[in-house]
Amino acid sequence: MTVKRIYICRHGYRMNWLPEPHPPNPTGIDSDPPLAPHGVEQAEELARHLEQLPADQRPQFILSSPFYRCVETAQPITKALGSKVALERGVGEYYRVGRNVIPEPANYDRLEGFFPDVLVKENEWPRDTAVGVIPSLEGESPEAIFDRCQRFWRLFFPVFEAKHPEVENVLIVTHAATAIALGMSLIGKSSVLESIDDTPNNFIRAGACSMSTYVKEGDHWKLTVNGDTSFLREGEEMNWNFHSGFEAGSDEDIKSRKKQEEETEVLEVPNFGRRFHEEADDDQGLGKSHLIKPSSYFQITELNHATPLFKISNNYTKPVGKSLDSSKGVDVASKIIDGKIYSTEWTELVGTDMIFDDEGELLAISRDHLQVDEQISLEVVKERPEAENDERPTRGVLEEQPRSSFLRKAIKQSKSSKHRAASARATLSPAVDSQRSGSEPVEENGNGAGDDGKENADETNNAAAEATNNNAADETNNNAGDGENNDAMDVDG
Repeated sequence: MTVKRIYICRHGYRMNWLPEPHPPNPTGIDSDPPLAPHGVEQAEELARHLEQLPADQRPQFILSSPFYRCVETAQPITKALGSKVALERGVGEYYRVGRNVIPEPANYDRLEGFFPDVLVKENEWPRDTAVGVIPSLEGESPEAIFDRCQRFWRLFFPVFEAKHPEVENVLIVTHAATAIALGMSLIGKSSVLESIDDTPNNFIRAGACSMSTYVKEGDHWKLTVNGDTSFLREGEEMNWNFHSGFEAGSDEDIKSRKKQEEETEVLEVPNFGRRFHEEADDDQGLGKSHLIKPSSYFQITELNHATPLFKISNNYTKPVGKSLDSSKGVDVASKIIDGKIYSTEWTELVGTDMIFDDEGELLAISRDHLQVDEQISLEVVKERPEAENDERPTRGVLEEQPRSSFLRKAIKQSKSSKHRAASARATLSPAVDSQRSGSEPVEENGNGAGDDGKENADETNNAAAEATNNNAADETNNNAGDGENNDAMDVDG
């Protein structure tokens, strides 16, 4: 057998990420803090998540950086899976060149005192020599850590598969920079600075206690889950990449993040939708809510376009009375989504999205998502009032435009005026002649009428025809003149 699935996790939330004062490092080694209580909770959440994986996907072997925070993150996983942790220098921390102190992590003997029954025996997997890749104590550049991880994979697979031929799934607990470098080198990229695909700025996610999954397909490895934190109660925290400019989790990194938080204006968005409870949630008092109102309108351009636009409207709930939600700030916040137009682009998913109905029936499978481009801001241009919304060409500019419905109607009426006069002659004249002579109505062939009646009928017919033609011409002229201002009328009247 060979290794077919690799999970790469970053350690949990560190103690030194909390406000000072910080307790001393348990090992006494510089830059080797323990997890914060929140980080311990994250590690337990990760352990539960791994325990719930299908049996053929659970990690069978755990490899960890020798730094305290990584072994502490792996500790609850060993209890959940019944496996022990092997220490490996090749997946150790990344320190930049020129750093004042570049620490060397603790060995098996020292860590065994903190984590009894967690580590394998040193002779089973020697920390420094099992693979033989050790980070430089002079520090590393982004290029150097990438090269280190390439060498690690090249040496690791033959050594590991020879020692553990029965193992298919491996878990590595490491640090943000190393997790990224391990992942990028595994999937065949050439640098830790490039995107994982053709999408700009699409990097490996490396939040605290996040987990990425890599699956072997033929001779190549594929990233199927990128920095998953869905199993963590607080979601993704402290994500980092090589473009940040600071070592991950360093004092400079923390200061930079705090400064960003101070400069960032946070606007609370209220829940517009209905809230409801389900019996399964009653024990925990959990509820589900809809941010988008059921009565909202959703509009989207053609999906076969590279950058579809969409708009959500009728989503604004006007505050009533003087409730807590009726303050000016919340009133403004509730309009954030409503009526805005967003630009999106198609993004290929890492993995597959499956969509089910309420009965658990599979409805669809999606391998692409529409991702909103936050750099593009579109503004709706309000239409001019109807009085100004005409299409008359600018003075001195002639534009060839199609005939309006009114002009077509006017032409049609003009052409049919003779037909209408003939109809009047056939229907109106007998009735008029009958009233004048007091006799029976005149038939179309003139039977039943005397000479006087026939003369009167002809006179009436001529007058009716003339009136009809005049009316039709007047109506045609009026419609032709008003055609451009009455586009709402029907072509056929």
